[in-house]
Amino acid sequence: MLVLMLVAFSIDASAAITVIVETSRNADINSIAASLGGTVLDSMPGDSKYLLSLPSMPSTLPSGVTSMTLDTPVALPRFRGSALSATGSGGPLPWYANQPAFNRMNAASARAKATGRGVIIADINSQVDVSHPALQGHLTTGHDFVGNSDPKTRTGATLQQSSASFLDQSSASFLDQSSASFLDQSSASFLDQSSASFLDQSSASFLDQSSASFLDQSSASFLESGSAGHGHGTMVAGILAAVAPDALIMPLRAFDDSGAGDAFQVAKAIRYAVRNGAQVINLSLGFTSDAAEVAAAIDFAVANNVVVIAAAGNSNSSEPQYPAAFPSVIGVGSTDLQDVKASFSNYGQSVFVSAPGVNIFTAYPGGYAVGSGTSFSSAMAAAEVALIRSLATTGIYNTVAATAVNIDSINPAYAGQLGYGRIDLLAAVSASGQTTSVTRQPPASRNFGRHIVRFEAGTVKPDRAAAAARAGASVRFNYDVVESMAIEAPASALRGLMNNPHVMEILPDRGVFSTGFAPAGGTPTSSQVTPSGVTAVGAPVTGSDGSGVGVAIMDTGIDLANSDLAVASQTYSAFGGSCNDDNGHGTAVAGLVSALNNTIGIVGVAPNSKPYCVKVLDSTGTGADSSIIAGLNWIYTNWNLVTPNIKVVNMSLGRAGTVNDNSSYRTAVQQLYNLGIVVVNAVGNDPAVGVPSRVPATYPEVFAIGSTTALKGTTSCKLQSAIVASTASWYTTDGKFDPTTKIGITISAPGEDSETATSTCGVSSVGMLTLKKGGGTMRASGTSISAPLVAGVVARLIQKGNTGVENIRSIIRSGAQLVGTAPYDTRYVGYTFDGQREGVAKAP
Repeated sequence: MLVLMLVAFSIDASAAITVIVETSRNADINSIAASLGGTVLDSMPGDSKYLLSLPSMPSTLPSGVTSMTLDTPVALPRFRGSALSATGSGGPLPWYANQPAFNRMNAASARAKATGRGVIIADINSQVDVSHPALQGHLTTGHDFVGNSDPKTRTGATLQQSSASFLDQSSASFLDQSSASFLDQSSASFLDQSSASFLDQSSASFLDQSSASFLDQSSASFLESGSAGHGHGTMVAGILAAVAPDALIMPLRAFDDSGAGDAFQVAKAIRYAVRNGAQVINLSLGFTSDAAEVAAAIDFAVANNVVVIAAAGNSNSSEPQYPAAFPSVIGVGSTDLQDVKASFSNYGQSVFVSAPGVNIFTAYPGGYAVGSGTSFSSAMAAAEVALIRSLATTGIYNTVAATAVNIDSINPAYAGQLGYGRIDLLAAVSASGQTTSVTRQPPASRNFGRHIVRFEAGTVKPDRAAAAARAGASVRFNYDVVESMAIEAPASALRGLMNNPHVMEILPDRGVFSTGFAPAGGTPTSSQVTPSGVTAVGAPVTGSDGSGVGVAIMDTGIDLANSDLAVASQTYSAFGGSCNDDNGHGTAVAGLVSALNNTIGIVGVAPNSKPYCVKVLDSTGTGADSSIIAGLNWIYTNWNLVTPNIKVVNMSLGRAGTVNDNSSYRTAVQQLYNLGIVVVNAVGNDPAVGVPSRVPATYPEVFAIGSTTALKGTTSCKLQSAIVASTASWYTTDGKFDPTTKIGITISAPGEDSETATSTCGVSSVGMLTLKKGGGTMRASGTSISAPLVAGVVARLIQKGNTGVENIRSIIRSGAQLVGTAPYDTRYVGYTFDGQREGVAKAP
């Protein structure tokens, strides 16, 4: 993805919807479409999956349909850069092959050892200028999945320009997060192109010594394309050709010339690449939500020994971007020539390694250009994988990780969040074929070869362990709450377990993430403050303060030394060792539930409840299905052995998925439900998706919580009044509650103080006060903030003698404030009213 100009999308609610349908074998898709009043738009070769246009989402699945999910629109970023004029040659290396960014990775020395010969890199992108001299001899046969069709018409979606970034659907309007725009934050700013001064000294010197020059010598000309897709594919291909010159590039067009595409086309292109001999797939694109169809296609690729690389995103955020954040994908962030994190680059769980991405010279339709973005970094890492793959067929992930240069000391504010470091091509090709080892533990979302195995009912733990041992798998967790175990295993061990008649299901161990927020300060308080959200749901009073109720905080841990929290001595960490919070998310969440009513910090909704630390997410806010089930397992086996008993669980975490995508996870939640334990879950911070596509929010057994404002905001927009209290937060995931299935938003609660209408009439978030790891307070926004307020309300209801999960749900919904009136509609362009105003939570 290019840094430069961003595109937001929203779906026109009056238009037909586009869904991905999977059918049973021999089902007639045309008959199914006709029965729903829709039409078949596309199909997935070799799979019973189809793209349908429907007038609305059916309430029940018709006969022959096994699953139905909304297709996800995606847009390449519209971009602006600097055009160059150069005398191109069709030789093996283009003139820009020895630019400073490539030299930083030791590209020239690496090419002396490996050139990628025999490897095919599939690049899923926009159209490529196949006649470009820099690409001559570097391309193999590709495929156009768009042709003359228009994805915007085909999907029934309307892509709209907005000041909000399509790349960042997290806790605040991206372009309004600071007084500067995204471009202003970048050291590679393209806002002022009056000279070539935006180039760093090394890049400027390289340009002076080359045959290239800016098209307009008096003022560097803009590349402000009228179509977002124009040039993106050519620029990425130009990098692949320069770094791995003997690899062949398979151009797969999944985006039209406006930059519009969708998850179905991306997934279809991935499967095509695998079936047509690609060993490497580059995805210089991103989704803010975990598109299930793309995830399945990537699983198919990895199962066929194809390595997938993806851009980590350009929103300077730790919010996960997909597919970079998928467990089996090499996500790539951007650095500059000094190995400093690029100001635009994402960090955290989406980053496996980093690569140069600032001021990159490359091909452009009809000429050349210089630009910045994680799109370019992803291409460099894909080329590195091609070099390695030409020398070895196994150990590629480990080679990339083990040979990266650790850049934590250069980026102390992002230590541990830039993956294994900046890639080194020479070190990688020198180590290929040798035994390499990773010196640092990978983040939890980067656990290759990890799976969850479900056994038939009655299979006891010793028998499960014995089955793993016979197959050659290592057991990581062997659960009591469900007849399952989490393993780490090579492919041969998986085949052995698949042949075990007692095994019902083997699933990849998918990454899980905190439903993050954006801290906005951390100043210690001199006296106790009641957060706006606590006031909104009802400040604690004697007799209604959570006394005698245990609340498990399943998160990144809790600051055990925080004097504003009386954490129970019984704790659990899925990672071993201390339950102490090394991220800050868990402490912020725990504070809103249980911060003491004293003279410091804040007061929580239920200050006399007892918080239990259950650490299931690591220092980057990342875990996996296996660690979440492990936390649920600890609660299941200990809830009534501790005093006070655990009666409430807060989970400000989640992932994309469906209600039936992991039976072990669902069963573990059901077990707590059957014990009368209320599980409260933050639904997520993506307004483009609904509750049915979020796990565990879609489980009927949990309380899925949406977010609202607590207070009236301010406005600098001359056309709009201030945003009032109890307005749906611009970022919140939504979904009408179905009283029959129990799926949907149980209740909303404040997840931010207020929202500001900016001078450009955008929306930005003012965070709510909560506890900060290490002491003091900070501000944060998100459904991660809403959920603990409701967990505190539940604790107070239980204190009052209320029991039974559904009884408590009914009390919360019937006793809410502003039922039928709130949440009020947000002004965010991507918001679509879900048809229900469930109200705002109210404590007894």
